[in-house]
Amino acid sequence: MAVLVPGPRDVVRAVTSVGAWVAGTAGLLVSLPGRISVLLDEIELLVKRIDLVTSGAAEVHLRAAEVTDAAATITETAAQLSTAAQELLDIYQPLALQAAPMARRFVDEFSDEEVTAAIALVDQLPELTARTNAVLPILATLDTVAPEIHQLLTTVEDVRHAIQGVPGFKFFKRRGAAD
Repeated sequence: MAVLVPGPRDVVRAVTSVGAWVAGTAGLLVSLPGRISVLLDEIELLVKRIDLVTSGAAEVHLRAAEVTDAAATITETAAQLSTAAQELLDIYQPLALQAAPMARRFVDEFSDEEVTAAIALVDQLPELTARTNAVLPILATLDTVAPEIHQLLTTVEDVRHAIQGVPGFKFFKRRGAAD
C-alpha cells in the first residue's frame, strides 16, 4: 500500500492553520480573564437578585401565614355565628309563622292617627303607672268599705219605710210631685 507524503504546500497550510488556531486560542486566553470578571460580576448581580426574590418570598410567605390565621379565625367566628343564628331560627321561626297573619292584620288595620295616638299613650305610660300605683292602696280598702255601704243602704231603706208609714206622708208626696 502506498503511503502518501504531504507536500510542502500541505505542510505550510497545516502549520498556518495550527498557527491561526494557536493565535485564536491565545487571543481567547488573553480575553478570558476579562470575560470571567464580567461573568463573575453578572453572577454577583444574579445572586443579589436571587437574595431579593428569596427575602420577598419569605415576606409573602409570612403575610400568607398571617392571612391564613386571620381567615381561620374569621371562619371559626362565622361558624359560631351561623350556629347561633340557626338556633335562633329554630326557636323563633314557628312563632314568626304563627304571628305573621296577625301582624299583617295589625299593619293593615292601623291608621296614621291610631299610630300617633298609640305613641302618645306610650309616652304617658310612666305617669299612668305612677297614678295607678297611688290608687291601688285605696282600691284595696274597698273590700272593707263594702259591708259598711251595704249596712248604710239597709238603714236608708228602713228610714224610707218609716217615713212612708208616717200619717199624711202620701199627701206631701203628691204635693211634691205636683210642683
